[in-house]
Amino acid sequence: MKHYFSVLWMVFFFGSCGVEDAKRTEEAGSVKNSPASLEAPAPVVEDTARMVAGIRSEFERINKAPLISRQFNWRSPEKCEPPYQEGTATYYYDHEKLVKIHNHGAEDHGEWKEDYYFRNGELIFMYLDNAYGGAANPTEYKYQCRYYFNGHRLIKKLESANPEYHLAQDRIDHMARIAGRLYSATDSTAISRILTCEE
Repeated sequence: MKHYFSVLWMVFFFGSCGVEDAKRTEEAGSVKNSPASLEAPAPVVEDTARMVAGIRSEFERINKAPLISRQFNWRSPEKCEPPYQEGTATYYYDHEKLVKIHNHGAEDHGEWKEDYYFRNGELIFMYLDNAYGGAANPTEYKYQCRYYFNGHRLIKKLESANPEYHLAQDRIDHMARIAGRLYSATDSTAISRILTCEE
């Protein structure tokens, strides 16, 4: 009788161990075969590269397209503090849809060229070609910056090697907002307000 109960106890014990081992093996297997462990999602770097490539493709398309342009002269009003500023904003349309704004402005100690590119009314690329200096040579120092946007968010920036010419994030955000306001402007008066002290 004791021998019978010993055999029964051994069957129960080793049987339950097998169940626990199976459970552990199954659980380990479920973790091992989960989607997260089988193949990680595409890195953010690849997503950014794909978006930037799309923006560059649109940039090339816009600059090769037979666009219609409208030019607006702007200047700072007398009530603005010196230095006096003035320039020209050129709006480019692809089948009546605004796709690019080129702003060329100047003051006593510098000048700037700003290009804003849009896709479906949304800013996707901003190029700055700026120069400044003293009264004798207002274009002594020159630098270029490129900023890529997706969904109203900066995704990539290429700036001049000298950190002195890098824009702080709040300055980039400010210029992106200016681009949005310029997109909606319809005349020189409105553009002057946006680009000078009346903004």
